[in-house]
Amino acid sequence: MRTALLCGFLTGMLASTAAQADQCGPVRGRTGNFDYYLLSLSWSPSYCATTSGKQNPRQCGAEQRYGMVVHGLWPQHSDGTWPQCCQPVSAVKSSAATSQASKVMIGSSLLQHEWSKHGSCVTDQQDLYFGKINSAVSSLGLAPNLPGSRLERIKVSDLKRNWAVPADAITVHCKGKRLSEVHICLDKALAPIACPAAEVKNDNCPGTVRLD
Repeated sequence: MRTALLCGFLTGMLASTAAQADQCGPVRGRTGNFDYYLLSLSWSPSYCATTSGKQNPRQCGAEQRYGMVVHGLWPQHSDGTWPQCCQPVSAVKSSAATSQASKVMIGSSLLQHEWSKHGSCVTDQQDLYFGKINSAVSSLGLAPNLPGSRLERIKVSDLKRNWAVPADAITVHCKGKRLSEVHICLDKALAPIACPAAEVKNDNCPGTVRLD
């Protein structure tokens, strides 16, 4: 009886994970057909101040002190559109690449969502997609000094200096005056490029942004 119950439980968990992997849409575009990448970095303190963040102890618990974390690596078209959900993908499997990525992408649901929605338009190989994220983070960093700086506000020009890329390769995104995300534009080889005009238009922060 116990064995039957355990088997049923595991079957249900696997079915649930598979279902989550399939819940991606609408399908738009073809795998590999895009112009450049956006490395999207999220400022965790701002997320943790939201209702969703307060319900996420994995990222926002009392003992967590995240600063910049990775939201995702997004294939983009230069006109401001993007492909998504290009092909069915399996549930994320544990590997060296996903283990490394999970240190900067907080929570298994985020890894699955990014793989299904964005990674599926880059490749059909899970570890190749997460390997690209790991390479970009290793090369560019996550502004590690910001969380310990105790700054409540920072000029956008000073914020951009935390990454060794040209200023025009970065756009900064706010909710009100509070920093929300930083986007870094990269070519398909993960080298920084000037952000296209369509992405620059989304840069909506004032000259100085809140970090609290």
